[in-house]
Amino acid sequence: MTASCTHMADALFQKDVKVRRVTTLNHVAAQGLSDPARMRILELVSHKPMNAEEIAKALGSAGVKKATTTVRHHLDTLKEAGLVEAAKMVEVRGAVMKYYSATLRVFDCQAPADLDSKALRLIDDTSGKLAKVLKSVHEDKRFLALDKDGKCREFLALEIINAALARAMERPEYKELTAAGQQKK
Repeated sequence: MTASCTHMADALFQKDVKVRRVTTLNHVAAQGLSDPARMRILELVSHKPMNAEEIAKALGSAGVKKATTTVRHHLDTLKEAGLVEAAKMVEVRGAVMKYYSATLRVFDCQAPADLDSKALRLIDDTSGKLAKVLKSVHEDKRFLALDKDGKCREFLALEIINAALARAMERPEYKELTAAGQQKK
């Protein structure tokens, strides 16, 4: 079929596809997340700093058998991607043991398939509030100074919102809210 033959009437199927989720990742971070074991490691070290041996043991308890050397390789990949950082180093029998913490929060959860339809009103209300926040970010002089050539404006605005969301999740009032939710279960 040539380009001239691909008119609307020729389409067997067509629909407008809307973006339903936004994730801001560069290709290095995406590559770091490409392995399910690394996703699991990120989830583990998002709760508390852990060393490679502790991670290997925790993975094994969850049914994911990985040698400590393999875990170290995964940690190196995550570190290169900027997804984990060394949070603590201790000397153990003349060697340095590193404990890692996540710089990205991942969740091993599956949202219901009908979340968008069941939470439509909440999503609409929240999106209106976020649109105002995005507008204020775009209009802020500090933001305008970040992207002088305008090539990454949308990405940078979303990165700022992402970073602000991460900080909000660390605030005491949010932690109290989520701890209260966990106690109800």
